[in-house]
Amino acid sequence: MTITMELYELKTLCANMAALGVATYQKEAAPATDLISQREAYRQFQEVRVKRWVENGLITPQRNGAAQNSKRYYSRAELMALNQAERLNTIIHK
Repeated sequence: MTITMELYELKTLCANMAALGVATYQKEAAPATDLISQREAYRQFQEVRVKRWVENGLITPQRNGAAQNSKRYYSRAELMALNQAERLNTIIHK
């Protein structure tokens, strides 16, 4: 199988992977700084996509309290990884 992509796509992919590496390191070094609110996750990665990832068991939100209505938080590194995986999948299956 041959995968063809434009130089711009490759450049963007490399930059995004570098950012993912930084986010993953930050998650390991300071886990609390990796978490973003559900509202921010929806804004950055689109609500429909985040909901689909949760429904498919690809990511699990964390709650900051015991109450059922306490705020939900997501790992920025995990969201970025899923985002990149989807982008790669789109490129591979063009």
